[in-house]
Amino acid sequence: MIRTVLLGLLFAFACVGAADAASPKTDDKPAARALSPKPFERTPERIARGRYLAEGVLQCLICHSERDWDQPGAPPKAGMIGAGQILSDAPDHRLVAPNLTPDPETGSGRWPDDALARAIREGVGHDGRALHPQMWYGAFRRLSDNDVASVVVYLRTLAPVHRELPATQMDPEKRARVAKRLKPLTAPVPDAGAGPLERGRYFVRVADCQGCHTSWYSKRQPGLYGGGNLIERGERKAFSTNITADPSGVMADRAGFISLMRSGKNGSLSPLMPWVVFRNLNDDDHDAIRLALAGLPPVSHYVSNALAPTHCPVCLQEHGLGDANRILEPVAKVKLDAAQLQALAGSYRAREDGAIQAIRVIDGKLYEVGEQDDERVELVAQTPTSFKGSGLLLPVHFELDTSGRAARLVEDDIEPYVYDRIDAANGKLSKH
Repeated sequence: MIRTVLLGLLFAFACVGAADAASPKTDDKPAARALSPKPFERTPERIARGRYLAEGVLQCLICHSERDWDQPGAPPKAGMIGAGQILSDAPDHRLVAPNLTPDPETGSGRWPDDALARAIREGVGHDGRALHPQMWYGAFRRLSDNDVASVVVYLRTLAPVHRELPATQMDPEKRARVAKRLKPLTAPVPDAGAGPLERGRYFVRVADCQGCHTSWYSKRQPGLYGGGNLIERGERKAFSTNITADPSGVMADRAGFISLMRSGKNGSLSPLMPWVVFRNLNDDDHDAIRLALAGLPPVSHYVSNALAPTHCPVCLQEHGLGDANRILEPVAKVKLDAAQLQALAGSYRAREDGAIQAIRVIDGKLYEVGEQDDERVELVAQTPTSFKGSGLLLPVHFELDTSGRAARLVEDDIEPYVYDRIDAANGKLSKH
């Protein structure tokens, strides 16, 4: 697939700010901006907005609370809201969502407001360490300044719970790799537009719908938001479903989509899909999300957790309705000559996370090439600059400079995901 998954978003549970078992070494510390000691302004409007986000689309209290798995949707346990939980505890790896209540000894009571905001959006703990990537700071980085402040102000209103938790344990080499990828957020982040589509795209982004509903780790890539991601929580397992507007995905009108999100498909959805908090969104915001998802490139990939698993040729896994799938090879609509292909070939760097993508001409065809020689997907021309590919994360297009050479590679995501051409010899952006 084209986009490198730098932060390994594997399942719908996160960890913010739990102290690692060992103090960070110099090479483990990320670049981090200084914290402001000034508290965020507390207003009723800001508290209400923070509650709406934290108890809804951001899913904060699903991750940072013990859940009652005997209840439909597994809501947070009463009296333990925000008090944290141990998400996994293996001999060499422990993942802990810390206590976010304002308890001064075991919670966040002594952390500056800006420390929480920095942890949420930038992945840096209050003591300067790199947080585990299961904290969704990659998605939360898009939270506006007003919204992240609202979330922090709301968290300060939670009832303090004195609860000691063990430290998160992360392999030192992994922690160092994560630390190198983190970048301070220094420019203002404005509020999302008020229109339904803009608002829906914002919610899809900050909810990290793609993190759960994309089969990042399967041997073959069905496509972004196309489902097939195996989500595990202890003994509970479920494959994420296809949420694109394909017949194999979500094909619902406003009323149907709202009903699905509010009821968890009448309680039949696995609680690993946190519909128990998504139901807290208002009708207009549910519909805004539906509109945003409807604009995604459709992915043909049937997935069910209610039926016996069968082999799926699309993702090469075993899941319900696997045998209902067929690989749909794209058809070339134009033929490009050798000069046109060479004008597109090159190396490109993602603006957002710095990932490098190689596009190569091999035997007269254009390919997206991975780190291994056999990791390649043919790009099939739909126009001289737009391409599809069986096994691509998304359709892509190239933007050309005045000489006709590609200057940018763009994935057709819910918002354009841009890669700039680089000079492979020195890693600099191309001047062409």
